Amino acid sequence: MVRRAWKVITNNIGLKLLAALFAMILWLVVVNIDDPKITQRFAASVVIENGEYLTEQGKYFEVLNDTNTIVFAVTAKRSYIEKLSSTDFKAVANMENAAIDSEKGTGKVPIEVTALRYSSQVTISKATQNLEIALDDLAQEQFIIDVETVGTLPEDCALGEVAVTPNLLKVSGPESVVSRIDHVVAGIDVTNMTTDVVASVIPVLYDSDDQPIDKSELSLNLATVTVTAKILDIKDVSLIFNVSGTPAEGFTYTGMEIEPKTIAIKGTAAALNNVTAINIPESALDISGAREDITQVIDVGEYLPSGVTVADSTKSKVTVTVHIAQLATRTINLFPSMIDVLGLPEGYDLSFDSAVVRVTVRGMAEEIASLSASDIKASIDASQLAPGTHEVEVALDLGEGMFHDPVRVTVTVTEEDDGTQEPVVPDPDPAEEPDEGEENYDNNMEEEE
Repeated sequence: MVRRAWKVITNNIGLKLLAALFAMILWLVVVNIDDPKITQRFAASVVIENGEYLTEQGKYFEVLNDTNTIVFAVTAKRSYIEKLSSTDFKAVANMENAAIDSEKGTGKVPIEVTALRYSSQVTISKATQNLEIALDDLAQEQFIIDVETVGTLPEDCALGEVAVTPNLLKVSGPESVVSRIDHVVAGIDVTNMTTDVVASVIPVLYDSDDQPIDKSELSLNLATVTVTAKILDIKDVSLIFNVSGTPAEGFTYTGMEIEPKTIAIKGTAAALNNVTAINIPESALDISGAREDITQVIDVGEYLPSGVTVADSTKSKVTVTVHIAQLATRTINLFPSMIDVLGLPEGYDLSFDSAVVRVTVRGMAEEIASLSASDIKASIDASQLAPGTHEVEVALDLGEGMFHDPVRVTVTVTEEDDGTQEPVVPDPDPAEEPDEGEENYDNNMEEEE
């Protein structure tokens, strides 16, 4: 049976093989007529691989001439081509294969296209396409973030401390771009705010002309920062000044003028409640040896208590004018009867050896012009005097703003003989003494330079 079957198979074997070959050829012809191979163009975006290969060498690259999108030809049977789209292909540029022209600062990276589907059924054009890149040195810098506030607060509020956290921004990218960065700003709007403000802010990069810089080519370590603005209360307080030192001889301090007389300060309600006035220390106004008015500009901000600052930093300075006037001099005569004797022991008598005691007075001209002998309170201390002749100092009270030279008189202390007689020191005859209100003032009124 087997032998018979084998005979049937091998009988006319040549013709049978020829027939089989012809049938195969006929099938291929029929198939190709019905499902022919065709070529179609597809587009794909180039995927960059191993980009760190260049950045590790301190280089930044930028794609040129839109070469990150390519068009390529694919050949396959129509039945496959019709099922394919651009997403079925992957175009890759491996930076490790980059050909760099250091002199021109450019490079070319071969692009390899592969099919993600039917890879064995399609043929991709072998024409080499390149990703064209420009090279720049990679730079990295750190910038302190400045805070900028916009908007207007209510009249009774002031802006306190404004802080940004974190306050340091790291920027990396092409040196040509990074080198243009002049400053970094985080802005916050405080319009009509009465309480502290906290906001998440995107930092903005500026060049030296205050123009924003495009960040698309840059890498920043922070996307946003937190800005905090404290809103404080405002209070008007008066200023208290004192002077130190003494004017030149023959001159006196007569007062001062302050402009402005008050200043607005800011702080928390608790801090402002403790401040009723600002006391400026005497050391700030030294009039030692002064012969004329002194005008001085003083920064009040230096003397504010902790937790309080000037509401407007541009208005922290005040102008103080200290007035210095030259003193006029006048000599006034006192009679011994006008001088109180204090503490004279019982059983003693005291007499003055001169009929008139001359007192040289200095002060403002208009003030000493109206001063009379009866306005002067004069006394001597006799509590330690024994019988005999003594020279003692006369204590004088002229009133505020008046000065006098030291006055010493000679007195004689005696014991009482029988207790019935008192020593009498006669006052000079008024007719023989100059009139105190007229001749005495006219002859002795003068001014010292």
